[in-house]
Amino acid sequence: MSDPVSPSTGSIADISARLVLWGGREMPGMARVEYSSEFSRQEVMNRVRAALEPRGIPVYDLELRPNQSPAIAVADLLERLGQLPPGVVSITGFARAFSPQVPLEEALRLLNYHRDRYASLPLRQIWWMTPSFFQTAIHAMPDMNSWFSPRLALTEVVWSDSMDVADEEDGATTPIQDARFQALQLVQQFRSARADGMSDLELLKTYLLPALEVLASADAQKDLRHLTTEFEGLLGQLRQADSLDLASSLDRLATIYQKQGRYAEAEPLFRRSLQLREQHLGPTHPEVSTALNNLALLYQAEGRYCEADPLFQRALALDEQVYGPRHLEVATDLHNLAGLYQDQGRYDEAEALYLRSLAIDERFYGVEHPDVATDLHSLAGLYQDQGRYDEAEMLYLRSLKLREQPGIDPLELARSLNNLATLYRVQGRYEEAADLYRRSLEIRRQQLGDDHPDVATSLNNLALLYKVQGRYDEAEKLYRRSLEIRMQQLGDDHPKVASSLYNLANLYQDQEQTEQAETLYRRSLEILEQRLGKTHPETATVQRSLASLHAPAESLQHQPSPSN
Repeated sequence: MSDPVSPSTGSIADISARLVLWGGREMPGMARVEYSSEFSRQEVMNRVRAALEPRGIPVYDLELRPNQSPAIAVADLLERLGQLPPGVVSITGFARAFSPQVPLEEALRLLNYHRDRYASLPLRQIWWMTPSFFQTAIHAMPDMNSWFSPRLALTEVVWSDSMDVADEEDGATTPIQDARFQALQLVQQFRSARADGMSDLELLKTYLLPALEVLASADAQKDLRHLTTEFEGLLGQLRQADSLDLASSLDRLATIYQKQGRYAEAEPLFRRSLQLREQHLGPTHPEVSTALNNLALLYQAEGRYCEADPLFQRALALDEQVYGPRHLEVATDLHNLAGLYQDQGRYDEAEALYLRSLAIDERFYGVEHPDVATDLHSLAGLYQDQGRYDEAEMLYLRSLKLREQPGIDPLELARSLNNLATLYRVQGRYEEAADLYRRSLEIRRQQLGDDHPDVATSLNNLALLYKVQGRYDEAEKLYRRSLEIRMQQLGDDHPKVASSLYNLANLYQDQEQTEQAETLYRRSLEILEQRLGKTHPETATVQRSLASLHAPAESLQHQPSPSN
């Protein structure tokens, strides 16, 4: 499967991309970003710096000195900003800047008073605000708040300086234990703030949605389901949204539901968000394109390809009109539409779009930049689907080389190793495939722990290799361990559990253990019909395999396994 490329709202990839677009403008301005994790903030700025400085746009860091009187703090900020040449400046330290002997509201009123002086400087300023500071600031300096554009919320949370962050919506970014701890911290803060009288909307945005998102980032589905169930009533209030602020919250909740496979609940939220953005911004605003892509990606995940196509097409046309045909936003649109066409078997159309997307990214980043690896990876996957193995291998190796560079997320490297291994397995190059699968598995264990769903995926893939080699006992052991992890972490009725059940059934069918195979096929089918629907492609695959159990022997032919 191709890597998804449209980053979820509030993720590190999303905020980085938005700040790069904004920071590349010539006009000065001020942006506000709420954040909970310093490591996530640092990762965003690393990406912004890597994108802007090669274009001759300097990026500065300015941290406010702690525990000052408001007058001295503001004067010091203005003086230090005034000494910087034009460029982008990241400003931090607001929560600690003011003396605790002065009420924060009073300090913020003075900060607000000088808003025109900050705005007059030839800089693009990023003001980073922690949730606790933002809660007070939003009320104490409403005039200043209106000067910030864009106003963003970095909701992806990383809490270990040894962890890098993956860009993909479906790839894990955080060990599950870390995610549980941070979600618990946010829920405790949520309950305290609620007792202090904070509004429901602010509670949702500041604490509850980030808690859900950190669990989603780690694929901690059981914890995610428990938390969404506990706060279902409060989450339901988002459905009454009628502002851009609420549109953003709807997107965040819909993305969480999509991660859980709750597509029917995600769809009306994405639709409502799109409606609100069109209503408040007009039908040709770039944020409308983002909303179109979100809804289209949901339809694609559901197998509703005909409904996804016009939304992707509209988003592409909108961004080409706003940005021109060679912009990074256009490259993302091209990549998304190509992925849809690949899923539909429209390979020639998909190839043309992937090549256009690759050309834009190579022109912007350079051919040796790690961000090009995703384009190479997706195009290689397309060639693999077509049986063009030599071309696929060449691109996978290029992608692998880029992801082996120092400082690149190890989980990205694990993904490249896994996909190259899959190509070798398809070609019958089993020993080479086994080495790569084991390397990928070891990286995931080191980064995410032994009981993570991504580790289950690696175990599943290695088991499939053993199966095609006829090493059934070894394959069964790995399949069962993969199933155990998925049931433990994702819940008994998750689509990935259905995939594990299917693969184990397929193994038993190969060994003519028909009764065991039928039991597992039926359990898999029940889950998929409930979660994805009776017409989803994965559901149809299991239906055909179940039917093949009782077909004449000469007609038996296993279907490809559902996505793992």
